Amino acid sequence: MKSVFYTCVTGPDNGYVHDVSNLENHGFDFVAIHDSHHDEFPGWRSINIDEDYPYDKQQYGHKQRYAKTMPQKFLSAYEYSVFLDPKWEITEDFLKLCSQLIEEHPQWKVAAHPSRSSLYEEFLFPFSNGTLSYAECVRVIDVLIEEKVDFNSFFSSLCTWIVRRHDDTTQKIGERWFELIQKCYEGNVRDQILFPFAVSDPAIIDRTLTIEELYETGVRLNYPNQTRVKTANWRHDFYDLIAYLHGRTGLIPQQREQAESSQAQ
Repeated sequence: MKSVFYTCVTGPDNGYVHDVSNLENHGFDFVAIHDSHHDEFPGWRSINIDEDYPYDKQQYGHKQRYAKTMPQKFLSAYEYSVFLDPKWEITEDFLKLCSQLIEEHPQWKVAAHPSRSSLYEEFLFPFSNGTLSYAECVRVIDVLIEEKVDFNSFFSSLCTWIVRRHDDTTQKIGERWFELIQKCYEGNVRDQILFPFAVSDPAIIDRTLTIEELYETGVRLNYPNQTRVKTANWRHDFYDLIAYLHGRTGLIPQQREQAESSQAQ
């Protein structure tokens, strides 16, 4: 079984990919997909996405998600891929865990989000830290309405880490996921808001991975030269966004206690 561990980094201000040249590969090839802002990465085979990317090359967030959502376009020779967002420091224990997960022959594994369980929370987090404006959130909601998605099909996910079999089903999910990203966003992207609406059958998605598994294997975040939280004057529109989401989707905001209680049952 041929497997690849890959990441993708785009844009002039996002340049960290961990040096894996001294790590045991545990059966993986390492591939770094990047754009023309970046040089070679130690231990990784390099693929310049700008050589084949068919859309606006200045939309760096979209370009990164092109590789994240559709690895078969670049890595068709592999039966399995493991994606990890750049900015993580990788360990041999983590690679060994990923290799063990592939031996279970999953179709698509991703972590459930540890702290956000509803579509409201998925919108309010990037809105409150300034990643998405009120107008950008409204655009996403309106596009999803036009796409006639079932808002009740939403499930939480943490798409920083994906274990995926390369087959027709997962390829179609990835293509639909990127299609929604293209339609919903012009600037910043929050891909995990859209992921559930790209999945026709949620049973395909195994969400038993946890963020704790990354940390327990020694994996750590590394953010050199990056501003992680943007400032935003969001209080004025906070309740307007809740009202708009409710009015357009019919979803009822849940108190945290109610959500946790329903998950436990």
